[in-house]
Amino acid sequence: AIKLSALDYLLKPVDADDLIAAVSKIHPQNHLQSKIEALLSNLKPKTNSAKIAVPTFNGLQMLNTGDIVKCKADESYTQISLANGSKLMVSRLLKEFEDLLTDLNFFRVHHSYLINLSHVVNYVKGNGGHVIMSDGESVEVSRRKKTELLGRLTRIPI
Repeated sequence: AIKLSALDYLLKPVDADDLIAAVSKIHPQNHLQSKIEALLSNLKPKTNSAKIAVPTFNGLQMLNTGDIVKCKADESYTQISLANGSKLMVSRLLKEFEDLLTDLNFFRVHHSYLINLSHVVNYVKGNGGHVIMSDGESVEVSRRKKTELLGRLTRIPI
């Protein structure tokens, strides 16, 4: 109820005084506008301004998720490509990064790739197609992920 911006809630059996109190919280002139604003806020894509801790040989490296261009599976390791051109090899499975980053505008386009949708520059048609990332590299899209990817790409604010 909180996530959907509910003003109040009632428990069964409904008490008349509780119902009157709940209804009295509604202000017709601004209630609709605040509900619309709350709905729009809830529908906005999550930003990727979060930070994650990535285990390295020397400890943990803090990364802004917005700086991550893509993650590539390499057996039991994951190679993380950053916007500044550097790459990190991390001893974690790609699945772990997928679980961590999917809500932050990342999408698994292929068995081996998790991409940051904010870094997609171009989608090229094909069987599954491929995307050109901001680092200039091309990433293949699997046929079964193509439709979902195109749906996600068309919802990104420009």
